[in-house]
Amino acid sequence: CLETMMILSSDDIKKIQNLGFKKDFFVLQKEGWLMLKNHNGRCVFHDGLKCTIYSNRPLGCKLYPVIYDKDESCAVFDKDCPHSNCFDMSSSNIKKLYAIVRKLEYEKFKRK
Repeated sequence: CLETMMILSSDDIKKIQNLGFKKDFFVLQKEGWLMLKNHNGRCVFHDGLKCTIYSNRPLGCKLYPVIYDKDESCAVFDKDCPHSNCFDMSSSNIKKLYAIVRKLEYEKFKRK
């Protein structure tokens, strides 16, 4: 949740907006991607102790520390996560990751 670069899908954004948050509070557009904003080095939804929208967090956050390595075109553990050894790289999570990557790329393409 530190210096996050979490890309958001339209579903993620709608879910968070349904909690009462305005899109401009938590969404940053960067290079065509819609991303979670950071505030004071943390995700805007992290209060210093925990995620304040944990049960409604974006799918990418739920899958983390499994991330997509664009250079290698595969799922990997985020090397910057100090707890990645506590997680499992399940085939279910890999399938979810590939599905969300396809969705995010499609949504970015549609915004052009």
